[in-house]
Amino acid sequence: MSAIRALVISDTHNTWPYTLQDFKAAVDVFIHCGDVTQYGGLPNIRRVIENIKTVNAELKLVIAGNHDVDLDPVWLAKFAEDDDDIQVGAECLALLESQQAHGLHYLDEGMHAFTLTDGRSFTVYASPYTPAFGEFAFLYGTEEDRFNDGTYKLPEEVDLVITHGPPAFSGLAGYKLDVNKQGEHCGCEKLANALARARPRLCCFGHIHEGRGAAKIDWASWTLANGICEGRDKLASTRKDTETLLVNAAVSGDGEGWLSLRRTTRPTKTDKVIHRRAAYVSNKKRFGSIQRRKTCQ
Repeated sequence: MSAIRALVISDTHNTWPYTLQDFKAAVDVFIHCGDVTQYGGLPNIRRVIENIKTVNAELKLVIAGNHDVDLDPVWLAKFAEDDDDIQVGAECLALLESQQAHGLHYLDEGMHAFTLTDGRSFTVYASPYTPAFGEFAFLYGTEEDRFNDGTYKLPEEVDLVITHGPPAFSGLAGYKLDVNKQGEHCGCEKLANALARARPRLCCFGHIHEGRGAAKIDWASWTLANGICEGRDKLASTRKDTETLLVNAAVSGDGEGWLSLRRTTRPTKTDKVIHRRAAYVSNKKRFGSIQRRKTCQ
């Protein structure tokens, strides 16, 4: 695969970190690793789409995250209060899926292939799923392995992996991309095992806001180069099958990271209206109590 320039972000949660002036320089591919909204909502999805369209990129790839509840039919089937809630979810999904003419592709779980206009091509494995936590969207249980077994197994012939949650490399010295502000590792070991097997050029994710940063893993020596601000050029280039660049691109949240958030959107009256649904309100209360007890989300 020839070199491809990418802009990667994640966890914007109804905000947008850039102004139009930030996108004078073009990239080949824009990637959003999920949690485009705080708790769904059609007006929020509309704003997400309009914001992403401002990026000067030929391809714009987007996955969902655990907060994007209206994009998960399983979550809606369990928590929707009425048919109107189901309809909102269907409209959110249909709107995202209808943007391909603008170069914006909403990726569901599994493999995808893309070719740029100049002929450069690459393959992508996408997954919005994260380990079960509370009553959010796109969750899997502790015994489930979506990355190494079953229909959506991560294949070995893949260039780019986009997931919402981070991998957990428990035996890798210095690995911190899944560490929260309490110092706990919150990633998925099953995803890490799949990456070690497939060895893609790039794996990008978010979810754990305080873990934002980047590092390159050398599979042969099982060593890690941390810090996006040091050795940027070396981090940006990887050798297929021997190295993988890992990027936690979370924008929102606490912690000193290599990507800072400048809020250019503000909550509107519409934001408040769409959250009046009883299903949302009851779950928001549960989310709050869960977040106080647990920190890996």
